[in-house]
Amino acid sequence: MLKRRTAAVLPFDHGEQYSAIVIFVSMIVALVLAAGAALDYARVANMREGVEAAVRAASEAGAGAVRDGTPGDVQIETTALSHFDKDVTFARHVGTIDPPTIRIDREAHTVTVGAKGRSR
Repeated sequence: MLKRRTAAVLPFDHGEQYSAIVIFVSMIVALVLAAGAALDYARVANMREGVEAAVRAASEAGAGAVRDGTPGDVQIETTALSHFDKDVTFARHVGTIDPPTIRIDREAHTVTVGAKGRSR
């Protein structure tokens, strides 16, 4: 029994001369998708590193101010926030960064800074 074939399938059915085109097109599509995934991953990894560096700089600046003992809590938070904002500028270009949470523990002489971010 004969099968009915459309005109679009017919040239690929008679030989191997068009099979290279199909393989080439499928490989190009796969390479473009892989390149897009690699680019997105690199952007998110850079954003994560930027936020981590900003949190580290803010907590170190805040802890240094706590060890001095003279500034108040508002001044320590302002210092930590200014260091965070200065170091997180690149990450803001890649995604959205929520305002950081800053907790001061004067007995332990520590400042804990937390931040969340989302890529676009």
